[in-house]
Amino acid sequence: MDTIRLARPVAPLREFVRFYAHREVRTGEIPVIHPVPARAFPILEFVFGDRLHVMYEDGRPEATSPRAVLIGAQTHFHSRLKFKGAIQCFVVLFQPAGLHRLFSIPMQDLTDHGYDAHSVLGASVSDLEQRIGECATFFERVRAADAWLLQRACGACSVERISTAAAQLLCALGNARVSDIAAASGVSVRQVERGFQEQLGLRPKLFAKIIRFEAALDRKARSSVSSWAEIATDLGYFDQMHMIHDFSLFTGLTPSRMLAEMESLFHERISAIRVQRTPAIESAHFDLIL
Repeated sequence: MDTIRLARPVAPLREFVRFYAHREVRTGEIPVIHPVPARAFPILEFVFGDRLHVMYEDGRPEATSPRAVLIGAQTHFHSRLKFKGAIQCFVVLFQPAGLHRLFSIPMQDLTDHGYDAHSVLGASVSDLEQRIGECATFFERVRAADAWLLQRACGACSVERISTAAAQLLCALGNARVSDIAAASGVSVRQVERGFQEQLGLRPKLFAKIIRFEAALDRKARSSVSSWAEIATDLGYFDQMHMIHDFSLFTGLTPSRMLAEMESLFHERISAIRVQRTPAIESAHFDLIL
């Protein structure tokens, strides 16, 4: 069994949090291996039940993930997750600058890393971990996370132009010039560069490339009729080879092979999306990129 459920936060939190995800995996003796592609957003993940293991592509020994882990944006493919036993994961997926605004963390220090959340966010995260662990259902966990994050939001940084620029790139699915985004946001390209590094942990061009890759995979997963070539054209790639190059960097696989991996892991979910049997939140952009 491998299931994923999604829920949106309460309205006041939506400028900070994109959505919550709950994944439950139950395996036999054979583990479930999940590739971890590049991702443009930071996440806070809580693991309950058996332990989750990380398999690195660079030869480092397999590691056990912390029970509460804070993971920054990922700029390339470098690991796989190994699920074995009975595991539940509750994930908070933040808006591009949401984590920085809530906790004033220099995001470049998190990029391509995952840390025990307690060491970064402090002892207060233990309270959230306990609240979520005591909940019986996913939606109880959503309400607990909402309540905890709303307290943080009271002292959060106000909306800034960098957040606006990131939102514009997201809406454009990464297919926009940084100079145009900077001009529309009323800041210089240099200010955008500095702001993205501090608040998102990524250069704006790299952020846009990852967003576009996510959009390409998401669009193909939803459609059984669109070709990769059509998707590449629609999303502003120079050609299909340009898209293949990005997929290789961000997943370690070709587009078709990465899609096959996702279809194997989330067959029921992708089938439901394709025949439009999912609720509106379950059809949000990039909800397959966890």
